[in-house]
Amino acid sequence: MSLPTMLTNCSLRALIDGAYYGALVSIDRKTFVLIDLPHGYCRSLFRDFLGNDIVEFNVSYFNTIVDKDAQKEALALYPKVVSSHFKKWEKQRVISPWVKLPSDIGVCFPLFDGVPLFLNVIPATIQYDEAVDTERERDLEEIRKIIVQKIPHLNDGGLLFEPEEAIEIHEGTVGMMRNNKNVSVLTTYADVDAIVSKTTADTASNTLEKMI
Repeated sequence: MSLPTMLTNCSLRALIDGAYYGALVSIDRKTFVLIDLPHGYCRSLFRDFLGNDIVEFNVSYFNTIVDKDAQKEALALYPKVVSSHFKKWEKQRVISPWVKLPSDIGVCFPLFDGVPLFLNVIPATIQYDEAVDTERERDLEEIRKIIVQKIPHLNDGGLLFEPEEAIEIHEGTVGMMRNNKNVSVLTTYADVDAIVSKTTADTASNTLEKMI
């Protein structure tokens, strides 16, 4: 039976989808074959007298298989009750695509109320990812600097350096800082100063801790 493999698979599907759906396609004294049914095309609305969940399968699933040869191969793998219902539904002999599997064929392991266990954490996880991106942008912003070169005036208001000379000073500073991608250079008439991003002076953010 290879129980570790089979039960691990059933447990994972139940955790991810909220319930495991399967169908027995063959069984004998030594082995049996259990095929996993696609969760999006299964449901269980009723139970039999023994309390077993009755599995219903939507045969429209086979229309998602575009290649006809592959569709025939898939139909051959499923229990006869499923393939027979699909052919009838395709020929419009039956109205509903849902077919009930006999309780000795259908297998259903619902987890709690059939809702995926971690479904409610998905929105919070998305928000956390967005918060991480925001914090990363803030960290990058904090290491960016602008070197401001202020060229002073003379006492009489004249220019200490002519614009052509200021351009040379600017280009020299740019060349000196060319290997630092986080530094920009601005040259104007006044003192020299370094402007750091305002966020470094702000209170440390605990957004990520709140999100977690």
